[in-house]
Amino acid sequence: MARKQREFRILGMTPSEIVREFFSSGTGKVAAALFIVLIVVSVYALVTLPPNFARVWNNPKYWQLNPQYAPPAWIDSIMGPVYSPQIYVNDYTFTVQHQDGVTYITVTFNVNYEYDKPWNEIFIVINNPAIYSMSQPPVVSITIYRPDGSKITLGPLPINTRVTTLGVSPEVVSQVNLFYSEEYHISDVVPTGSSATPYLFYTVDDGKLVPLKGPYRFTMVFYVFSQNSSVINRKDLEIVLQGQIYGLMGTDNEGHDLWLGLLAGFPIDLAVGLLSALIIVVIAVIIGIVAGFYSGLIDEALMRLTDFVILLPAFPLLIVFSVLFGWSIWDAVIFLAIVSWGASARIIRAMIMQIRNAQYIESAVIAGASRMWILRNHILPQIIPFILYLLVTNVPGAILTLSSINFLGLAGSEYPTWGTLLYYADEFGALTSGYWWWVIPPGLLIAFVAVVFILTAMASEPVVNPRLRYG
Repeated sequence: MARKQREFRILGMTPSEIVREFFSSGTGKVAAALFIVLIVVSVYALVTLPPNFARVWNNPKYWQLNPQYAPPAWIDSIMGPVYSPQIYVNDYTFTVQHQDGVTYITVTFNVNYEYDKPWNEIFIVINNPAIYSMSQPPVVSITIYRPDGSKITLGPLPINTRVTTLGVSPEVVSQVNLFYSEEYHISDVVPTGSSATPYLFYTVDDGKLVPLKGPYRFTMVFYVFSQNSSVINRKDLEIVLQGQIYGLMGTDNEGHDLWLGLLAGFPIDLAVGLLSALIIVVIAVIIGIVAGFYSGLIDEALMRLTDFVILLPAFPLLIVFSVLFGWSIWDAVIFLAIVSWGASARIIRAMIMQIRNAQYIESAVIAGASRMWILRNHILPQIIPFILYLLVTNVPGAILTLSSINFLGLAGSEYPTWGTLLYYADEFGALTSGYWWWVIPPGLLIAFVAVVFILTAMASEPVVNPRLRYG
């Protein structure tokens, strides 16, 4: 007769029974669903964000075309067409002519202006390094045909950098002021130090500036005084109308796309919490098992060390050392874990001591079982659920602590974290200035991750504590 294989059990439950117990409550189902969302978004961030995203995020030039302090684009779907969106002009005609050694490149496109607030700026972008080395740079002349039949002519402007900002040119400002002076007899329409671009989309009604809505036609003529006429081509030419709203989550003071910043925060904040919790649990398990299993002088020495760690003021020390040594977030993670394992180690030690005095352990010792056999077959199966429980419960504390440190501008990371986003939001007065999209989403995401692990811990309690399971 074949010998029946021994069934693996933890706290008297098979793995399938543990899973059923976890999902038997609504809390467990909700925790699992939220945890899946957390993992999926983190994986999505790792896959979609470029490997050099940290360098991209910290490069101001990468974001210079984006509006600053812009609310999310979906605001218009709630409030109506109030704010002009960011527009990358792709649908334009592109013709090239050569005459007398000069290349004429004509670019024509239409935009429909139907908003209460016009575009902040117009950028002409030439993604061709040859633009920097030309002895005589190209120039551009722009004619704008407005819905009321009038037209504004701007330029010629030199094209000698990658990005030409149309509205801040003194020549453009004077030309727009001249247009309003001749057309409406109003002088100095463009305030000193402001861009003239928004005033391309205004008219005058009863002496006041009001939006002139309707179709606008732009004709840009580039003059290239060089044999290298291909310096401006369709592939390298970009035309951007900088909006007053942007993306899914708006922008900050430097024009960062906050959606990408929030997305990047998922894997790094999750990694911070899990790594810190893992180090805490590993140290606590080693100290707790050794102290509880061997007792005597070893137990006494380890418990005095544990008491010392428990008494350490972890958060103030983390602040002090981060300031003194300029720690990165990973330095802070390791330090936080090293000073946070005390309470967990004491609990594990108490469990080990209780199990060690059980009658079946004494029987195993009398039968000649080794310490390692007892540890592997009798002790670890009983404390594994609690070890996982400790891992889950330590994650939110680590994330909240390190987010608090980031909020103080310490323990920084090349990647944006939610705490770092909140730090800069506070630094630039986002909340007092009404930039809610810069403050509320990272705060909610920190709370979301904490809630996910708290719910997971709550759903795990019946597995860890048999009294809750059996009433």
